[in-house]
Amino acid sequence: MTIARLFGVALASAAFALPTVGAQAQDKTDVRFVLDWAWQAMHGPFLIALEKGYYSDEGLNVTIDRGFGSGDTINKVASGAYDIGFAEGTGLFKFNKENPDDAVISVLIINDQSPTGAISLKESGINSPADLVGKKISATQNEATVLAWPVVAGLNNIDPASVEFMFVEPNLRDSLVIQGAADATFGFATTTALNFVLAGVDKDDVNYFTLAQFGLNPYSSGIIVRKDFAEANPEVVKGFVAATVKGLQDMLADPAEGLALLKKREPLVDETVEAARWELAQELSILTPSVIERGISEVDPARFETAAKQIATAYGIDVDPKIGDYYDASFLPPAEARAISDDVKAKAAK
Repeated sequence: MTIARLFGVALASAAFALPTVGAQAQDKTDVRFVLDWAWQAMHGPFLIALEKGYYSDEGLNVTIDRGFGSGDTINKVASGAYDIGFAEGTGLFKFNKENPDDAVISVLIINDQSPTGAISLKESGINSPADLVGKKISATQNEATVLAWPVVAGLNNIDPASVEFMFVEPNLRDSLVIQGAADATFGFATTTALNFVLAGVDKDDVNYFTLAQFGLNPYSSGIIVRKDFAEANPEVVKGFVAATVKGLQDMLADPAEGLALLKKREPLVDETVEAARWELAQELSILTPSVIERGISEVDPARFETAAKQIATAYGIDVDPKIGDYYDASFLPPAEARAISDDVKAKAAK
């Protein structure tokens, strides 16, 4: 699978609209919100909700800071340094096991499917887990995909020891593939595939597959809070989730709006690359067949618990995950607010 076709869509979205002036917050509840990583297209919905006053309309004065990885975001929310975060939810299984008094839960799933996978150059011919046998993989020690690899290998009848990991710092993983020292790297395709392009690789030469395509299909990134914070501040959490859903719906309908706000917040981003990144995130994570049919954050308990057990096994933790310990749907807005519009469905079908 390549990202070439995404750039055609990205170019069509590159004529960004000027942002509107958001509502001014006064007499609002302050909410400290931290992202999973540096500013990217995935964060457009939050900027729309902030700029268009959706958070303010819910009585919230929201400040947003960049993140430094989902694990760090979970720690910051658990410690109380931030009230709410956006992070990869699979990290909660291990965190809550080790920190039961500081348990963190998801209250809105935005990435219905994880974009985690293997990213390579097209010439490598790596299109499935079987194609990794005998190959060198650049990775970070104890990174989630590395821990999950034995599970994926088992699901596909592969000896997990049949690949050679080259463990390096995160900032070196991509360059080893580009330089030819490694055959592939593990990570979020929505991040790494586009990073290859930013590093000068032709878009037609970037290849990827996701672990979800080959049996490991957990729910992915979303809004997280401390469990006791949600219990003590239900209206704050409900308001934040409702406003975020509105921002996400707007971004799905008109990504140019969110991308313009992203450029305003972080002038160094490449507009065309971020537009392509958003299209890739929609394809791999957000507008899955399940979401198109059932709506945003409609979580199937059986799928959740099956994948959670797989992740727990990968992390080497002894838990029998139950959905209620990690995800609480009671803070969601009504189903009609989370339904995907016919226009968005039509665009996704093209």
